Amino acid sequence: MAIFPSSSRLSRLAVEMRAAFVKDVRVYFRYPSLILSEFITLPAWFVLFAVGVAANFVPKGTVTNTLGAASAFSFFYWGFVFLIIFSTSIWGVGQYIRTEQLQGTIEQLFVAPISRVSIIFGRFARTFFTDLAIIAYTALLIGGLGHQQVSIGNPLLFALVFAILYLGVLGFGLVFAGITFRIKSFNILSNLTQFLVIGLCGVFFPLTVLPGPVRLVSFAIPFTYFADLLRYAASGSTTITDPALEVLVALVLSLGLFVLGLSFFKATEKYAQTRGVIGTH
Repeated sequence: MAIFPSSSRLSRLAVEMRAAFVKDVRVYFRYPSLILSEFITLPAWFVLFAVGVAANFVPKGTVTNTLGAASAFSFFYWGFVFLIIFSTSIWGVGQYIRTEQLQGTIEQLFVAPISRVSIIFGRFARTFFTDLAIIAYTALLIGGLGHQQVSIGNPLLFALVFAILYLGVLGFGLVFAGITFRIKSFNILSNLTQFLVIGLCGVFFPLTVLPGPVRLVSFAIPFTYFADLLRYAASGSTTITDPALEVLVALVLSLGLFVLGLSFFKATEKYAQTRGVIGTH
């Protein structure tokens, strides 16, 4: 018979997650330069890149004809939103273990009577609200600077896709957090992964511009479907396949990523404890 967590265990887990979230928020506000960087550099990069490119350099023809109801600007904006959320998995959740290693506090965390997943959830929850703030701030900034208005065509579908994306991001972040125990060149791997996702998942351009063999690789990556559905729900762009089928595929892939990430993190955590390399960096 399946054994489910008791109410006391769930209450304790909720308290742990809340404490981890509060702790991460307090640490976050200790670095105002980082906050300014997130709320100035990222939106400025998007305005300079997307607005300029969409207005002046996107050629008519193959690319713009595949956007469906979405404008070139809208395509870039929702790609930018996806990239912010995806970056959470690497630099938010995934880098958490490395940060604790560098600060020399990870051993204390591992001997504390608290779940490491709860601690990582605290970082994830904080980055979730930070992401929302940056996305909303960028939309307001764009509206204030020009004539481009950001809107969501299908709010209910958008909320569902947003939840699916964040579940997948959390799972992928746990994979990266686990990898931190095994490798020490974290920044190289993180940057490489980010550029590969941008290049292979059609974040800032339609997949139709990729060669056939490369497109097959793109179809094997879960984040391709997450980015595609996010744009479809928000702006009505064309999808890879039937939208209903794609939502089902994305949900299955997201759940699979979460289960994989949780299992992999626990396995690598046990490995690091056995080998005594938790604090090695």
